[in-house]
Amino acid sequence: MRPIATFLSIVTLSSTLGAKAPPVALGEVSTRLAKSDPTLDRAFRSAVEVELDALDFSDVRPAERYVLSASLLEVTTRASDGRNESTAVVSATLRRAKGGTLHAILRGRAQAVDGPKDKKSLEQSAIRGAVHSALGRVPQALK
Repeated sequence: MRPIATFLSIVTLSSTLGAKAPPVALGEVSTRLAKSDPTLDRAFRSAVEVELDALDFSDVRPAERYVLSASLLEVTTRASDGRNESTAVVSATLRRAKGGTLHAILRGRAQAVDGPKDKKSLEQSAIRGAVHSALGRVPQALK
């Protein structure tokens, strides 16, 4: 039974050693809202981390490493016809890790619409959509 365990350890170790780090690392994540809201700040940071982890870089072979910084620029919610509409706007920059040269500016915008329910969850949904819209363009910007 010991030879099988040793074989599994070797396979796991070799696959870990062969894995490459993604070409993009997360830099600064900030919110630039008129009123500070820790709930939205956390939701934004989480959305950026989740989206960056989910990006597919398999078709990208950059010679350099990059740093992604993201800012939540706007979250607005308004009531209209018995429904709430939330809009979020996100901006992101992609810079070369060495030297910090600007490589790309990405912008995302999304709107979420729902009945007169929980305003915060609607705003968080708009934030996730705006982050997806902006960061979804990162692999294309690296080609």
